[in-house]
Amino acid sequence: MVLLTPFARMIPLPETTMRCRYSVVAACILASFGGVAEESIERLEVQGDFRRLSVQNIAGSIAVLSTDDMQRSSAQHLDDVLNQLANVNFAAGASRGRFVQMRGIGERSEFIDVINPSVGVLIDGIDYSGLGISSIAHAEQLEVFRGPEATRFGTNAMAGMLNLTSKQPDFRRDGAVSATLANYNSWQLSGMVSDAISEQLAFSLTLDKQVSDGFIENTYLNRKDTNDIDELTARGRLLYRHSDQLQWQLIAHVIEQNNGYDAFSLDRNRTTLSDEPGKDKLSSKALALRSDYNGLGGVDLMWQLSWLSADSDYSFDEDWSFVGIRPGWEYSYFDRYLRSREQWTLDYRLVSDDEGRIGEHTDWVLGFYASGRELDLQRLRRAGSEFRQFDSSLYRDNLALYGETSTALSEQVTLIVGGRVERYKDEYTDSGELGIKQQHTMWGGKLSLNFQASEQAMIYTLLSRGYKVGGVNGEALSRAGDDGFASLLQQATFEPETLVNAEFGVKGAAIDGSLVTRVAAFHMWRDAMQVKGWLNPDLGPEFAGFIDNAGRGRNYGIEMENRIVLHPSFTLHVNAGLLKSKLGPYVTQSGLDMTGRDQAHAPRFTYQLAGDWFLTEQLTLQASVQGKSGFYYSDGHNARSTSSELVNLRLTYQLEQWQFALWSRNALDKDQAVRGFYFGNDPRDEYAPHTYEQWGEPRRFGVTASYQF
Repeated sequence: MVLLTPFARMIPLPETTMRCRYSVVAACILASFGGVAEESIERLEVQGDFRRLSVQNIAGSIAVLSTDDMQRSSAQHLDDVLNQLANVNFAAGASRGRFVQMRGIGERSEFIDVINPSVGVLIDGIDYSGLGISSIAHAEQLEVFRGPEATRFGTNAMAGMLNLTSKQPDFRRDGAVSATLANYNSWQLSGMVSDAISEQLAFSLTLDKQVSDGFIENTYLNRKDTNDIDELTARGRLLYRHSDQLQWQLIAHVIEQNNGYDAFSLDRNRTTLSDEPGKDKLSSKALALRSDYNGLGGVDLMWQLSWLSADSDYSFDEDWSFVGIRPGWEYSYFDRYLRSREQWTLDYRLVSDDEGRIGEHTDWVLGFYASGRELDLQRLRRAGSEFRQFDSSLYRDNLALYGETSTALSEQVTLIVGGRVERYKDEYTDSGELGIKQQHTMWGGKLSLNFQASEQAMIYTLLSRGYKVGGVNGEALSRAGDDGFASLLQQATFEPETLVNAEFGVKGAAIDGSLVTRVAAFHMWRDAMQVKGWLNPDLGPEFAGFIDNAGRGRNYGIEMENRIVLHPSFTLHVNAGLLKSKLGPYVTQSGLDMTGRDQAHAPRFTYQLAGDWFLTEQLTLQASVQGKSGFYYSDGHNARSTSSELVNLRLTYQLEQWQFALWSRNALDKDQAVRGFYFGNDPRDEYAPHTYEQWGEPRRFGVTASYQF
């Protein structure tokens, strides 16, 4: 309860609440130390770290969302989950939210240029960074690592990592099926089953199908399905226990996504005028083989070899209109990006056990990582009657060596030291007969001092360093010969970025489980920060994007998560994040001086207030309010969103193995922007510049029936 007082004070003053950070942390310490227990209440284990430990015993700002947490807002996709999290945002610009930002850092789009995400995505240890997550149905849990995690994950986790784990095989039968009907002609059918095949062999399989018309009406074509959703996801695991010391896992994923893309409106609402709606298609397959062996004596061996192949087709009506909307002023363009991605990864590591410690007090990890990735792009653009094609290919290989030690300095104090050295090499070619080779060696690491006041409470200080690779601005090079775009020759490549994070955190729980809390205060320094720039002569319909380095930047703030049992029948969940971000010295191609301005997609305030009310043994009411303050859409212009608040409701009735739920997301039908641009695109007003926004889902309501066996 003690945390509610500072939180209540912070809500009206999001611009100035950084001054309250020390009182918030102090209040958390008091709450954490309010009860001293012999055993921990918090049972959520982090599976993505080197060792499986409780989230309460790992230094760093980590959120673990269980199936119940994701169900609270009737989540069907990653978009529906991210609004629960403090200091987390996302951008769409496609049929789904695909680009994630943590603590104000992360990409917002990918067109021609190959980007290395600041926030990566792993599903069952397979790297999906840049592809997004198509479904979270029947997931075991979602782990959210905020802040640089270079030691564990390398270049894809400069700002954080999302780690999704599908259902683990079980030697006892476990299964569930669910069906959902909702407005906008939406339905979902999903199922999960896990069972033993023999005494040594078990499997799990998850299938999910989602269909919806989407939330756009195309009045020119008289259609309501031009931004539709049509997705099929399958994830399976096969577990073989060779012995008590050795087990193998085979993991397989298939995703088939055939979504429409028609999201931006000249009238700046949910009504479009496109005569050539686009598509957002993805077809991917992935396999992984994992081995765990603990028979070496003193050390456990784990390795995983994975392969992924993905083909995507992303296209859109570039003019957002139709031929004839204003003769003499109009233009008619269509843009299409065909991508193929082939990758393999190998992660091989040794983890000490009790017998393998260095001395009596130091546990250790030593690992090797290698990957290869081939990325091919074919851009097909029709500009009036003229057709342009641009092809590029990038091959990237990564090699890394990493390690970590954990030394018990006393019964209560532990020192953790970790590091990673990674080398990457790029070979880039394109249809303009350009060939560029790049090679860099980067390093990251962490230093953490943990004080375990009791089994219920931990205080930590953390210093960590992350990094992300540089690259080639293919779009800039391809457009440099066009009128008005000659300055793009200076943007041929961009350099790697590094980030240093200093963090102080408290994690605690009351003895009776009435309070579980996690609070982290952080300050991050970005060097050679990568920003997305745009060259848009005269703010007209012709533009080109590129990635630039903008000197230094700073991001600092607080994030906290609390679970408070106010009554045996009522539990309150309070998540909140405060963030201040600043761009370093940076002047855009159009001459705008952005120095000192907030970074893009970095809302200063994010929060969720959620409650679980157990009305009877069978009936449960769940409600949540999720909000964020306004934020800038880009580092290249000053257009920004308004603040948003979403209300979600869910009424669940449990009857033995059956569960029935009535639910609503965004029950008050509020607009929430998920992407924004600023330029001129409407011939009816002679291409005067406007802020154009893509909106998240409007009011949704539906019914879900589930059966567990």
